[in-house]
Amino acid sequence: MNANAIRVVIADDHVLVRQGIRAFLDTYPDLAIVAEAADADTAASACAQEKPDIAVVDLAMPGGGVAAIRAIRAASPATQAILLTSFDDANGIIAAVQAGALSCLLKDIDADGLAEAIRKTARGEAVLHPRVAGYLVGAVRQGKQGPGAEASAALSEREREVLALIAEGASNQRIADQLGIAEKTVKTHVSNMLAKLGLGDRTQAAVFAWKSGLKKS
Repeated sequence: MNANAIRVVIADDHVLVRQGIRAFLDTYPDLAIVAEAADADTAASACAQEKPDIAVVDLAMPGGGVAAIRAIRAASPATQAILLTSFDDANGIIAAVQAGALSCLLKDIDADGLAEAIRKTARGEAVLHPRVAGYLVGAVRQGKQGPGAEASAALSEREREVLALIAEGASNQRIADQLGIAEKTVKTHVSNMLAKLGLGDRTQAAVFAWKSGLKKS
């Protein structure tokens, strides 16, 4: 296995689905499958043991994909979760983001698309299927997501600038380039901003920005 490969756990209760995902991800030298799981508890245990970079989690699995993501994030905070589902379930997808999923994809994605989504998610970039993005925007507009706009008062001006760029889908490098600061400084601002807002990841931060009006639709 490539020592620098992105380490991935696949969590899906269908054996053929797991085998299929493994089969095509194994063709990419920069990706490595380190474990498989068929239910939420096994997924959390696998992530606690392997500390993978990415967990690809099915929504409709025994124990629940949302519960699996929550348990994975608790057991291995550095592991980023990708929700991968065949169900067009807005409430389930929103709940998965609240539980800590950074990226949310539907199973109509092709092999190259999934591989690239894994790479981006490993870099801390959210990847959302267009319909998923629509669900999140709709939920924000209905007031179903995140804290109120007044919470942003705790942020510095620079942190607010970083948050607004995160809401536009910008990577740390792009934020650094646009603001004229070092990427390491961006990472510090992101960590401080998430801590002040009580948020778990960049996707939740983007949702907060939409709700608070820092990013306009």
